[in-house]
Amino acid sequence: MMLTNVQQTSIDSFRSLQNLGARQKAILDIIASKKNGITNLEISHISHIPINQVTPRTNELVKMGLVTKHQNRKCMVSGRTAICWKVVV
Repeated sequence: MMLTNVQQTSIDSFRSLQNLGARQKAILDIIASKKNGITNLEISHISHIPINQVTPRTNELVKMGLVTKHQNRKCMVSGRTAICWKVVV
């Protein structure tokens, strides 16, 4: 029998995945597909989910430990500097 030492944060993240709502899952999947990060407005543009529903879901994913700030860069939709998100590995 092989034993592995798994970080508690990894266990917590796995448990969080089991409790995701449909919008949270959709947004997490989009963020995961963008290796260089993605802004909330870009998520909204791709998913056709209104920005006022994307931002709270992103914040929830951050609180769950599934998503983190990647960098600030120019948003491809607005042209303004915005936070890019990435999935926690």
